[in-house]
Amino acid sequence: MPKFYFRLFDRDGAGATEMGHDFASVEVEKSEARRILAEMAAEGLPSAPLNMFSVELFDESRKPVTEIRLILEEITR
Repeated sequence: MPKFYFRLFDRDGAGATEMGHDFASVEVEKSEARRILAEMAAEGLPSAPLNMFSVELFDESRKPVTEIRLILEEITR
């Protein structure tokens, strides 16, 4: 099974990619990233100045694979 790494970006800034996780495929890894974002949002929505949470995904050699973001947008009317 390939090993993947996550870097989380939340209210406290970017976290390290130190812990690797084994997933059967990139699609399974992306699903886990979405679950992590949902957990982050359950603890409170993102706030200014960035108004977003992000999970960056890296492969075994720590090459970027993809980034999944949850963005809170306020539209004044």
